[in-house]
Amino acid sequence: MKQVRWIGVPIAGILAAAGVFSVAAAPLAPAAPVMTPRSVAHGHAISGTTSSNWSGYADIQSGAYTYVAANWTEPSYKCNGHSPESAAIWAGLDGYFKTSPTVEQGGTIEICSGTTQTAHWAWWEMYPGSLFEVFKVNAGDKMFASVTYGTGSTPYDIVVKDLTSGKSLNKLEACPTTCNRSSAEWIVETPFFTPGGIAYLPRFKAIKFTAGLASQAPNGGSPVSIASFTHVSITLTNSGGTTNRAVPSALTLNGQGFSVKWLSSAP
Repeated sequence: MKQVRWIGVPIAGILAAAGVFSVAAAPLAPAAPVMTPRSVAHGHAISGTTSSNWSGYADIQSGAYTYVAANWTEPSYKCNGHSPESAAIWAGLDGYFKTSPTVEQGGTIEICSGTTQTAHWAWWEMYPGSLFEVFKVNAGDKMFASVTYGTGSTPYDIVVKDLTSGKSLNKLEACPTTCNRSSAEWIVETPFFTPGGIAYLPRFKAIKFTAGLASQAPNGGSPVSIASFTHVSITLTNSGGTTNRAVPSALTLNGQGFSVKWLSSAP
Protein backbone atom coordinates (compact mmCIF):
# COMPACT_ATOMS: atom_id res chain seq x y z
CA MET A 1 0.00 0.00 0.00
CA LYS A 2 1.40 3.38 -0.98
CA GLN A 3 -0.85 5.68 1.02
CA VAL A 4 0.78 8.15 3.40
CA ARG A 5 -1.27 10.54 5.53
CA TRP A 6 0.27 13.13 7.82
CA ILE A 7 -1.49 13.17 11.15
CA GLY A 8 -0.74 16.22 13.09
CA VAL A 9 1.27 19.18 14.18
CA PRO A 10 2.84 19.09 17.66
CA ILE A 11 2.45 22.58 19.11
CA ALA A 12 5.23 24.93 18.12
CA GLY A 13 6.14 25.97 21.65
CA ILE A 14 7.02 22.42 22.64
CA LEU A 15 9.27 22.04 19.62
CA ALA A 16 10.96 25.35 20.21
CA ALA A 17 11.58 24.44 23.85
CA ALA A 18 13.06 21.14 22.71
CA GLY A 19 15.43 22.98 20.38
CA VAL A 20 14.24 20.92 17.43
CA PHE A 21 12.61 23.52 15.20
CA SER A 22 11.71 27.15 15.37
CA VAL A 23 8.11 28.22 15.88
CA ALA A 24 7.91 29.07 12.19
CA ALA A 25 9.01 25.57 11.25
CA ALA A 26 6.59 23.43 13.25
CA PRO A 27 6.67 19.86 11.95
CA LEU A 28 4.01 17.75 10.43
CA ALA A 29 3.91 14.65 12.55
CA PRO A 30 2.91 11.02 12.90
CA ALA A 31 2.17 9.53 9.51
CA ALA A 32 0.32 6.47 8.31
CA PRO A 33 2.35 3.55 7.09
CA VAL A 34 3.53 2.86 3.60
CA MET A 35 2.70 -0.84 3.60
CA THR A 36 4.43 -3.64 1.74
CA PRO A 37 2.79 -7.10 1.96
CA ARG A 38 5.11 -9.62 3.61
CA SER A 39 4.55 -12.88 5.43
CA VAL A 40 5.64 -12.80 9.08
CA ALA A 41 5.42 -15.84 11.34
CA HIS A 42 4.01 -14.15 14.42
CA GLY A 43 1.31 -16.71 15.20
CA HIS A 44 -2.48 -16.46 15.22
CA ALA A 45 -2.50 -17.08 11.44
CA ILE A 46 -1.67 -13.46 10.68
CA SER A 47 0.16 -12.00 7.72
CA GLY A 48 2.56 -9.14 8.34
CA THR A 49 3.48 -5.90 6.66
CA THR A 50 6.35 -3.45 6.80
CA SER A 51 6.13 0.30 7.25
CA SER A 52 8.49 3.25 7.08
CA ASN A 53 7.04 4.72 10.30
CA TRP A 54 4.73 2.28 12.16
CA SER A 55 5.40 -0.78 14.30
CA GLY A 56 2.67 -2.72 16.10
CA TYR A 57 -0.63 -4.33 15.15
CA ALA A 58 -3.75 -3.42 13.19
CA ASP A 59 -7.17 -5.09 13.20
CA ILE A 60 -8.52 -5.00 9.65
CA GLN A 61 -11.61 -7.24 9.64
CA SER A 62 -14.47 -6.15 7.40
CA GLY A 63 -16.90 -3.90 9.27
CA ALA A 64 -16.74 -0.58 11.12
CA TYR A 65 -14.80 -0.42 14.39
CA THR A 66 -16.35 1.41 17.32
CA TYR A 67 -13.68 0.99 19.99
CA VAL A 68 -9.95 0.57 20.46
CA ALA A 69 -7.97 0.65 23.71
CA ALA A 70 -4.63 -0.29 25.25
CA ASN A 71 -2.37 0.12 28.25
CA TRP A 72 1.40 0.60 28.23
CA THR A 73 4.21 1.90 30.42
CA GLU A 74 5.75 5.13 29.11
CA PRO A 75 9.35 4.26 28.18
CA SER A 76 12.56 6.10 28.90
CA TYR A 77 14.27 6.95 25.61
CA LYS A 78 18.00 7.17 24.88
CA CYS A 79 18.53 9.98 22.39
CA ASN A 80 21.41 9.70 19.93
CA GLY A 81 21.80 13.38 19.02
CA HIS A 82 20.14 13.17 15.61
CA SER A 83 17.50 15.63 14.45
CA PRO A 84 14.64 15.08 14.17
CA GLU A 85 14.47 12.21 16.68
CA SER A 86 11.10 11.26 18.16
CA ALA A 87 8.71 8.45 19.05
CA ALA A 88 4.94 8.34 19.57
CA ILE A 89 2.83 5.58 21.13
CA TRP A 90 -0.88 5.45 20.43
CA ALA A 91 -4.14 3.57 19.96
CA GLY A 92 -6.56 4.67 17.25
CA LEU A 93 -9.04 4.01 14.47
CA ASP A 94 -8.59 4.36 10.69
CA GLY A 95 -5.52 5.19 8.62
CA TYR A 96 -4.38 1.70 7.69
CA PHE A 97 -6.11 1.46 4.31
CA LYS A 98 -5.56 3.80 1.38
CA THR A 99 -9.33 4.35 1.29
CA SER A 100 -9.27 5.49 4.93
CA PRO A 101 -7.57 8.92 4.95
CA THR A 102 -8.52 9.92 8.51
CA VAL A 103 -7.15 8.87 11.90
CA GLU A 104 -8.83 9.21 15.29
CA GLN A 105 -6.27 8.60 18.02
CA GLY A 106 -4.65 9.36 21.36
CA GLY A 107 -1.35 8.55 23.02
CA THR A 108 2.02 9.91 24.09
CA ILE A 109 4.95 11.54 22.26
CA GLU A 110 8.54 12.48 23.09
CA ILE A 111 10.89 14.61 20.97
CA CYS A 112 14.64 14.52 21.62
CA SER A 113 16.81 17.62 21.85
CA GLY A 114 20.31 16.52 20.94
CA THR A 115 21.13 13.73 23.38
CA THR A 116 18.56 15.00 25.90
CA GLN A 117 15.25 13.26 26.50
CA THR A 118 12.76 16.14 26.67
CA ALA A 119 9.28 16.13 28.18
CA HIS A 120 6.82 13.41 27.26
CA TRP A 121 3.32 14.61 26.37
CA ALA A 122 -0.14 13.07 26.21
CA TRP A 123 -1.90 14.04 22.98
CA TRP A 124 -4.98 13.48 20.87
CA GLU A 125 -5.83 14.06 17.23
CA MET A 126 -8.62 13.89 14.69
CA TYR A 127 -6.63 13.92 11.44
CA PRO A 128 -6.65 15.88 9.18
CA GLY A 129 -7.02 18.26 12.11
CA SER A 130 -4.02 19.25 14.22
CA LEU A 131 -2.38 17.20 16.93
CA PHE A 132 -2.84 18.66 20.44
CA GLU A 133 -0.44 17.94 23.32
CA VAL A 134 -2.34 18.30 26.58
CA PHE A 135 -0.32 17.30 29.67
CA LYS A 136 3.15 16.09 30.61
CA VAL A 137 3.85 12.42 31.24
CA ASN A 138 6.83 10.90 33.05
CA ALA A 139 8.84 7.91 31.90
CA GLY A 140 7.63 4.91 33.90
CA ASP A 141 4.03 6.13 34.16
CA LYS A 142 1.27 3.62 33.44
CA MET A 143 -0.81 4.86 30.50
CA PHE A 144 -4.22 4.09 29.03
CA ALA A 145 -5.72 5.30 25.75
CA SER A 146 -9.02 4.58 24.03
CA VAL A 147 -11.18 5.82 21.17
CA THR A 148 -14.92 5.11 21.23
CA TYR A 149 -17.42 5.80 18.46
CA GLY A 150 -20.90 6.52 19.78
CA THR A 151 -23.78 8.74 18.72
CA GLY A 152 -24.62 12.43 18.44
CA SER A 153 -22.92 15.37 16.76
CA THR A 154 -19.55 14.58 18.41
CA PRO A 155 -19.54 10.78 18.39
CA TYR A 156 -15.81 10.21 18.90
CA ASP A 157 -14.69 10.01 22.53
CA ILE A 158 -10.87 10.11 22.82
CA VAL A 159 -9.44 9.31 26.24
CA VAL A 160 -5.81 9.32 27.41
CA LYS A 161 -5.12 8.66 31.10
CA ASP A 162 -1.93 8.69 33.12
CA LEU A 163 -2.85 6.04 35.67
CA THR A 164 0.19 6.95 37.78
CA SER A 165 -0.32 10.70 38.12
CA GLY A 166 -4.10 10.74 37.71
CA LYS A 167 -3.96 13.26 34.85
CA SER A 168 -6.25 12.64 31.90
CA LEU A 169 -7.83 14.08 28.79
CA ASN A 170 -11.27 13.33 27.39
CA LYS A 171 -12.24 14.87 24.04
CA LEU A 172 -15.61 14.55 22.29
CA GLU A 173 -15.05 15.19 18.60
CA ALA A 174 -16.72 14.99 15.20
CA CYS A 175 -15.13 13.44 12.13
CA PRO A 176 -13.41 16.18 10.06
CA THR A 177 -14.41 14.49 6.79
CA THR A 178 -15.58 10.88 6.17
CA CYS A 179 -14.31 8.44 8.79
CA ASN A 180 -14.68 4.83 7.67
CA ARG A 181 -13.57 3.21 10.93
CA SER A 182 -12.17 0.38 8.80
CA SER A 183 -9.24 -0.47 11.09
CA ALA A 184 -8.08 -0.33 14.70
CA GLU A 185 -4.38 0.12 15.59
CA TRP A 186 -1.87 -0.18 18.44
CA ILE A 187 1.29 1.57 17.27
CA VAL A 188 4.79 2.82 18.09
CA GLU A 189 5.59 5.46 15.47
CA THR A 190 8.39 7.65 14.17
CA PRO A 191 6.72 11.01 13.34
CA PHE A 192 7.34 12.85 10.09
CA PHE A 193 8.84 16.34 10.35
CA THR A 194 9.18 19.16 7.85
CA PRO A 195 11.96 19.95 7.46
CA GLY A 196 13.67 16.72 8.35
CA GLY A 197 11.49 13.89 7.06
CA ILE A 198 10.84 10.72 9.05
CA ALA A 199 12.42 10.99 12.49
CA TYR A 200 15.25 8.93 13.87
CA LEU A 201 13.96 6.43 16.41
CA PRO A 202 15.39 6.92 19.93
CA ARG A 203 16.50 3.73 21.65
CA PHE A 204 14.05 2.17 24.13
CA LYS A 205 13.55 -1.04 26.03
CA ALA A 206 10.71 -3.16 24.66
CA ILE A 207 7.39 -1.29 24.85
CA LYS A 208 4.69 -3.65 26.09
CA PHE A 209 1.07 -3.13 25.09
CA THR A 210 -1.50 -4.84 27.32
CA ALA A 211 -5.31 -4.94 27.42
CA GLY A 212 -5.39 -4.37 23.66
CA LEU A 213 -9.09 -4.43 22.87
CA ALA A 214 -11.34 -3.55 19.94
CA SER A 215 -15.04 -3.69 19.08
CA GLN A 216 -17.40 -3.38 16.15
CA ALA A 217 -20.49 -3.37 18.38
CA PRO A 218 -22.63 -0.21 18.87
CA ASN A 219 -21.02 2.36 21.18
CA GLY A 220 -17.93 0.21 21.57
CA GLY A 221 -19.77 -2.50 23.43
CA SER A 222 -18.39 -5.95 24.25
CA PRO A 223 -14.74 -5.29 23.29
CA VAL A 224 -12.57 -8.30 22.52
CA SER A 225 -8.87 -8.98 22.01
CA ILE A 226 -6.67 -7.92 19.10
CA ALA A 227 -6.55 -11.57 18.05
CA SER A 228 -10.35 -11.86 17.84
CA PHE A 229 -10.41 -9.88 14.58
CA THR A 230 -8.44 -10.33 11.37
CA HIS A 231 -5.16 -8.63 12.20
CA VAL A 232 -1.71 -7.87 10.85
CA SER A 233 1.65 -7.23 12.47
CA ILE A 234 3.63 -4.21 11.31
CA THR A 235 7.43 -4.08 11.27
CA LEU A 236 9.06 -0.63 11.11
CA THR A 237 11.85 -0.51 8.53
CA ASN A 238 14.13 2.14 7.11
CA SER A 239 12.95 4.01 4.03
CA GLY A 240 14.65 1.52 1.72
CA GLY A 241 13.08 -1.45 3.46
CA THR A 242 16.50 -3.02 4.01
CA THR A 243 16.82 -2.65 7.80
CA ASN A 244 14.27 -3.38 10.51
CA ARG A 245 14.03 -0.48 13.00
CA ALA A 246 11.38 -1.88 15.37
CA VAL A 247 9.53 -5.18 15.35
CA PRO A 248 6.42 -6.43 17.19
CA SER A 249 6.43 -9.72 19.06
CA ALA A 250 3.83 -12.43 18.71
CA LEU A 251 0.57 -11.69 20.46
CA THR A 252 0.28 -12.92 24.03
CA LEU A 253 -1.73 -16.06 24.74
CA ASN A 254 -4.83 -14.02 25.60
CA GLY A 255 -4.51 -12.18 22.29
CA GLN A 256 -4.54 -8.77 23.99
CA GLY A 257 -0.88 -7.82 24.15
CA PHE A 258 2.50 -7.69 22.47
CA SER A 259 5.83 -5.90 22.73
CA VAL A 260 7.62 -3.64 20.26
CA LYS A 261 11.40 -4.09 20.26
CA TRP A 262 13.84 -1.35 19.15
CA LEU A 263 16.42 -2.50 16.61
CA SER A 264 17.82 0.50 14.73
CA SER A 265 17.62 4.29 14.77
CA ALA A 266 18.23 5.55 11.23
CA PRO A 267 15.23 6.31 8.96
